[in-house]
Amino acid sequence: MRPRGHTPNLRFLLLLTVLALLTRLVWVLWIHPPGDYVFSDMGQYVERARRLVLNGFEPGSRELAWQVWGTHVLLALPLHLFGLDNLTAAAVMWGLMGAAAVPLAYLLACRLCRYAGTAYAVGVILLLWHPNLSNTGYFLSETPFLLFQLAATYGLVVVWQDGRGAWPTGIACAIAFAVRPQIAIFFVAVLLLWILHRRRLPHVGVRQLVGVSLPILLMLLFSLWRFHAHTGYWGGIAENANMNSTAGRCHNIVTQAFKTQAQLRHSERRDNTRDGRRVGLPQYRRLAQVLPENHPFALRPALGSETIRFVGYIGDPEVHRQIRQRCVAATGWVEQVRYSVVNASLLWFFGRQWPELERGHRVFLRYVEVYKYIFGWVFWLPSLVGVGWAVAGLRRRPEWTMLGIQILVSIGVAAAFFGTIRLRTPYDPYSILLAAEVATLAGVAILNYVRRRARAPEADAPTA
Repeated sequence: MRPRGHTPNLRFLLLLTVLALLTRLVWVLWIHPPGDYVFSDMGQYVERARRLVLNGFEPGSRELAWQVWGTHVLLALPLHLFGLDNLTAAAVMWGLMGAAAVPLAYLLACRLCRYAGTAYAVGVILLLWHPNLSNTGYFLSETPFLLFQLAATYGLVVVWQDGRGAWPTGIACAIAFAVRPQIAIFFVAVLLLWILHRRRLPHVGVRQLVGVSLPILLMLLFSLWRFHAHTGYWGGIAENANMNSTAGRCHNIVTQAFKTQAQLRHSERRDNTRDGRRVGLPQYRRLAQVLPENHPFALRPALGSETIRFVGYIGDPEVHRQIRQRCVAATGWVEQVRYSVVNASLLWFFGRQWPELERGHRVFLRYVEVYKYIFGWVFWLPSLVGVGWAVAGLRRRPEWTMLGIQILVSIGVAAAFFGTIRLRTPYDPYSILLAAEVATLAGVAILNYVRRRARAPEADAPTA
């Protein structure tokens, strides 16, 4: 069942790996050390990692269930081995993960692309892809997710084609899930794809399915148990999902939670959007700044205010459920569909990449902005054409369908919650791969057509 592929060029692979290591380590050690940018989300990850090293598991500490746990556990490893304040060791780990993704993407391209030149191009583009390089300079989930979901996808393709590597693939899938649980949608879709093709895949049987799925299921069960141990209730993995869902349905820029009604009233009187337990969404603020209210993609808060305030815990599921109900009732479902389109559009347009937007923006923001336009003008449309081509060929090109599903999952999650360029960047290898393959096939088809047209007059010419 394996389609035409290519044996990797080992010299090119070695060169690509060395250059990826060099560029990423230079970035995290000298140009943009992530230890110099510990604020906001990065600060939360570092704080949780240090708490884990110092105190171990802390059941009942609800704030530790605010974000998904995989990133801060990975970050805790170098801090445990080399010292709580040794953020240089953690930076090296982030640099190594970012570097490993580059040759891995080339190996995936070798498995899938019809022409070897396309795989070379993908490897070079991802080596030079600055948004992913830039992400290695922040202690965020983007870099580990880039590596482990790419390893999971590559492993699934290998299992699909050859029946090998099920257990390592399952472990990579489980770690990717611990970093960003949304990838579970992709795993379910791949399972359905296998069911559709199972009679043509005799080499993918029970042993392979157990090897891939058991680590994922164990990670899911542990994540659910951990969430319950921290919050006291079942039914989640991270409580920020409650607030994110509210933002996606209400289109508020800021969410503020207060311990008492008096504190809330005091904040309202002063119109203070910085007090209480506060979470802000820069991408929505950007929409409010750059688009007029009558623009189709404008931010139009459901409750009339750009700020939602309430008394209670910032991630309380019942409070957020009630707020979402009010927002949906206020807007109607047609406007909610528009909200979803706006949310998804933020993966590509309107926004500016965070956290480069804040500290160091005078130096670093200009470079990721250039790549935002490169993605929009060069890769965006061909990649979406590639998604359609991959999904339409799910019976003939199931491995390509996996890549299309990855991008569809990222779009669907963004539509339900909200999108940002930063959240999109771990999926950029798939967009680049699909765009490169579609462009190559289209170019070859056009060239063959031109050649046939050029030969036609010669064939029709009378003989002497």
